[in-house]
Amino acid sequence: MGQETTSIYRPRRPERSDLHLAVRENLELFLETYDKRFFDQHGPLTDRARRTLEEYLRCGILAAGFARVRCGDCGHEQLVAFSCQLRGVCPSCQQKRAEILCRFVIDEVIEPVGHRQLVFVLPKHLRRPFYKDRKLLTGLCRSAVKATHAFYRAGLGHDDLRVGMVVVPQRFGDRVNPHIHLHALATDGAFDAEGVFHSMPFDMQGDIEVLERLFARRVLDLMVRRKRLSIRLRDEMLDWEHSGFSVDGSVRVAVGDYGRLKRLVRYLARPAVSAERVAYDKAGGTVTVRSSKKVQGVRPVVAEYDALTFLSLLALQVPPPGVHMVRYYGHYSVRSRAERRRQAGEGTSGIRSEKPPPASERRRRWAELIRLVFEVDPLRCDKCGGGMKVVSFISTTQSEVIRRILEHLGVSTVIPRAHGPPEWAVECERTDRTVPSREDEEYSQAPPGWDEWEPA
Repeated sequence: MGQETTSIYRPRRPERSDLHLAVRENLELFLETYDKRFFDQHGPLTDRARRTLEEYLRCGILAAGFARVRCGDCGHEQLVAFSCQLRGVCPSCQQKRAEILCRFVIDEVIEPVGHRQLVFVLPKHLRRPFYKDRKLLTGLCRSAVKATHAFYRAGLGHDDLRVGMVVVPQRFGDRVNPHIHLHALATDGAFDAEGVFHSMPFDMQGDIEVLERLFARRVLDLMVRRKRLSIRLRDEMLDWEHSGFSVDGSVRVAVGDYGRLKRLVRYLARPAVSAERVAYDKAGGTVTVRSSKKVQGVRPVVAEYDALTFLSLLALQVPPPGVHMVRYYGHYSVRSRAERRRQAGEGTSGIRSEKPPPASERRRRWAELIRLVFEVDPLRCDKCGGGMKVVSFISTTQSEVIRRILEHLGVSTVIPRAHGPPEWAVECERTDRTVPSREDEEYSQAPPGWDEWEPA
């Protein structure tokens, strides 16, 4: 009975988290001062980033709309708030996306072979152009894929092999600092034209250096073609002993280890920061970020920012419109999967012969996603344990209905919005102190003398 109680849905109350409070209290001042403080460092604030930060304040708030669900056994009703469904800032929505990706990759993409995580890292001084240039980011992903294919083809001695790869560009580091790099789930070997898999486990201290050099050369050639780098500087970097490029392939998943594989896919698409990792000091106007990894059961502090700098880093996590944050290549590309389904025909049994449901249908199954992500069931009655059904959806176009229902339940009818000035800014003005600022070069994507990196 105790186990059943823990699996019943409870609203997550995002407005009570320090992350929500930090955004809510400082967003207005952030928008007012962005051009003065952060334009030179991060470029213009995009409309999408502004909207994502504003909509995050409404995500999971009953006053912003909800679904009414009713128990068919005892008649009990409860409300389930809408989510913002935007990328980059909201931890809850990104976690749901990670769960969607996990189910899709496991059910419809991967083959029953060994896999390996490959992490491709760029030198710090080359990362800046990839944040807002969609074509350049696509070129970066293809550079990693081509380098991986060349690596496996040479190692296995066949020129017609294809590696299956799922590539996820990540825009952040553990400190929520700008750090664009690629995480890839790759087959631990390659497939030939007949579909036969050729395994190739490799030595991490030797073979990985070859893949690293292949990746570095392709990325530098890409930047020369796109006029982001001079030929002279490319040639110099290729001769550096430590170029700043790195590839890690130490994480391997054995055939059939689906538990480890699921954890790895969720890790690829994880949010930049979770609410439990953020602590906000209202009086001092500082945000403390803890690591995503625990050390002896405790998450160590990895960074401390003033609130406005923290919001500027969150804004950088919002991808530009039209950017695909999950990409499929080689044996796992959309074309290759479609061709295999066509060849298999209608009579073939197995999960890959079934037509997958459209993405819109998967997203509408919000109850199942909440059950998977939070291990709870929003359609289970917290009174009698019976099944509940959605009876209506109520949006902000029915604001009067929302107000009456929430007032009857004793729930706040106010939709959280950015307001200001925050407490720390008022104190600064009262005492004639300077607004706190942390301009740490460590988190800047523009190295000193950036112009000299451009071709003459």
